[in-house]
Amino acid sequence: MRTQEYVLKDDYERIIIKSYHSVLSPQTRPLREHHHTECELSIFLAGAGTYAVGEREYAFAAGDVFLFGSNEAHCITRITEPMDLLNVHFEAKLLWERPESAELLNLFAARSKSFSHQFPHGDPKLKQYVLGLSEELQSDHPCRLLSAKCALFSVLVHMIRSYDCINPDRVINAPSSVTKSLKKAIYYIIENLQSKLTLDEIAAVACMTPTYFSSVFKKFNGVSPWEFITIKRVEKAIEMLKSTSLSKLEIAERCGFSSSSNFYKAFLHITGKKPGDFVTK
Repeated sequence: MRTQEYVLKDDYERIIIKSYHSVLSPQTRPLREHHHTECELSIFLAGAGTYAVGEREYAFAAGDVFLFGSNEAHCITRITEPMDLLNVHFEAKLLWERPESAELLNLFAARSKSFSHQFPHGDPKLKQYVLGLSEELQSDHPCRLLSAKCALFSVLVHMIRSYDCINPDRVINAPSSVTKSLKKAIYYIIENLQSKLTLDEIAAVACMTPTYFSSVFKKFNGVSPWEFITIKRVEKAIEMLKSTSLSKLEIAERCGFSSSSNFYKAFLHITGKKPGDFVTK
């Protein structure tokens, strides 16, 4: 069961960070591949079981913290004790949109060989930081977005300083000229999901060649431009399936899918489910 979401939005009213709890009873679950453009930070408040991340498996317990990059396959496949998982999703652009925070992107783009998605429950300071972030997201105090960003950055800085996470030979730089261009391109994509977007068109908005734009986009966001577009189209379609009475074909067209076949294939690939599974009964 998924609880109420707490969200923060940017100036364009797009969700950039959100939190919610997943509460589940002991069970064995099938491995279901799903994809999202956000990075994910989570902490087990209760429970025990197995987390599958790609070809790796982690045995989790209460207090364990996990970190995943955008589009990084992960799934809880076994729960042996009643589980309460606090999830925080955040867009990668939160890290690279300002030069002073771009170094945090290396947690995803320049991982060391010893990097582990699991941060053990024996780190009370990390737990304190994560729970502090959750409290900020649920608050209604002034400067809520700024405070939540600071709380998130504190979590990631602690990970970098306390664990062998980063390969110094692979660290990336984020020149402001590049990040400004990427932000323009992302907002252009979001505002034109219903259109037949092309790589040349989007790269031109960013004032880059298509090849360079594709390379930079994936380096900073963890997904290719086409993966990003497909995921955002599916997310938009899910919102419409839940909130409108439009037919699936109408929704597919309004979300930029060229055919009903591509619409269904995208849903299965991104969510592991069919469009009809998201229709509100």
